[in-house]
Amino acid sequence: MLIEGIGVVAHRAPHRYRFLYLIVMRKLFPIAIMALLLAACNGNNEPEPKGTKIVFTESDSIIANPERGLFSQSYFVSSDLNAHCNASVMGSLRKGANKMTLYLHSYYLTDYMESDIPQEFLDRLEYNMNQLREGGAKVVLRFSYKSSMDTKDKPWNAAPEWIHRHIDQITPYLQENADIILCVQCGFLGSWGEWYYTDSGYKMNPTRDADFEMRWEVLEHMLRAAPESRQVGLRIPAYKMRYLKMRGDSLSSPLTAAEAYKNTNKARICGHNDCFVSSASDVGTYNKDSERAFWAEDTKYTMMGGETCEKCSYSNGKHALSEMAKYHWTYLNRDYRESVTGMWRTDGTMDTILHRLGYRFVLDRAYITPQPKVGSEFEANFVLRNVGFAAPVNKRDLEMIFVNVSTGEKFIFPQSEDPRFWLPGEHKFVLTCTLKDMTPGQYKWYLNLPDPYESLHNDPRYSIRLANENVWDEKTGYNYLTTVTVE
Repeated sequence: MLIEGIGVVAHRAPHRYRFLYLIVMRKLFPIAIMALLLAACNGNNEPEPKGTKIVFTESDSIIANPERGLFSQSYFVSSDLNAHCNASVMGSLRKGANKMTLYLHSYYLTDYMESDIPQEFLDRLEYNMNQLREGGAKVVLRFSYKSSMDTKDKPWNAAPEWIHRHIDQITPYLQENADIILCVQCGFLGSWGEWYYTDSGYKMNPTRDADFEMRWEVLEHMLRAAPESRQVGLRIPAYKMRYLKMRGDSLSSPLTAAEAYKNTNKARICGHNDCFVSSASDVGTYNKDSERAFWAEDTKYTMMGGETCEKCSYSNGKHALSEMAKYHWTYLNRDYRESVTGMWRTDGTMDTILHRLGYRFVLDRAYITPQPKVGSEFEANFVLRNVGFAAPVNKRDLEMIFVNVSTGEKFIFPQSEDPRFWLPGEHKFVLTCTLKDMTPGQYKWYLNLPDPYESLHNDPRYSIRLANENVWDEKTGYNYLTTVTVE
């Protein structure tokens, strides 16, 4: 267009000015050519990868995917050891309108503030874990002592020696059931385990570094108690920022991609917001803009979820969706608070939340090796969009699978691509494998995103379903891509 425009002007110009056109053309022509070449390699003009192109259709279905979505909360109190969770109920909720795969279990140790947790209580914890696994679900865990901030119900938490003893007692149960734990909220301190209404030596509203040390001892004990593969949540961003500063991170900087998913306390401390969009500050969740900025960045690689607590002008659906996107929400209480969640169901916000909580992977297209041959390399270039609020936070396997149409023989090729870095937006990645030990013939080609734990790896309920039409195989948990002929 630049060259054409100059040409038109010069053609209409008097003859005595045409020498000027030739000089300008000689200067600008190389620049224009370079601009065209750059345009051809960027943006919408980026050349497509080589290979046979496959186009996929996006689905609008609500999907029962693991480790994300609405959760149902259950309370297990020390005064009633007969209360248990039920795998059959979980199966029904999984098939229901909300496609629920997630639960929050709150354990109240009210009667054990000056004693060991009895085996009957621990047996119930183990039973519930087994029911979750049988029901195809995962759980967010929290332990605390009281569910009231009334002063007549003090003390709100146990003394330090008993808190640490109780953490030791639950540790083996957390370690043994890492596969079905989504994350662990730090708990133990204050009413509801939210670290605010504290006593028994834990100063309420601490201001000095020395006042926080006892809290950090609980946090660090919980980080040791929880499986290394799982994160531990704090109630407000200021807690993590202060902890990092006191432990040597002078800038209290958010987690970066290079730091993410390492076995460090910084990488394993996540958050939970239990007064979401319930006031201008989310009822004290945020006190400074820097805290909001911290969580907006840190939650790219750490778990975020919670519940609302009050209805107000900030609770409207548009603002809620904006906040969930900004802070990368993965899970939300289905029931609390009903005045807010009910409003979202009425105005249509809840449908969007059901679709976008956590990850939602839409495969747009793939380009594969044409006429693949036995023993040769097979390459697939993928274009995928994450239209959810967040990426998966816990580790996830990725496999290409070929199944012989005639014999049913299966070939599985694990990949190193890490879906935890598929943040909201478009992603392009290449998967490869060598088609060894195969025989010529037709093969159904699948993408599989199973749970990495051996106990769940082959359970289709724990594999990720792509948000595409006509891809899901519910018997295997594989996503069907196409049928290829291997020569």
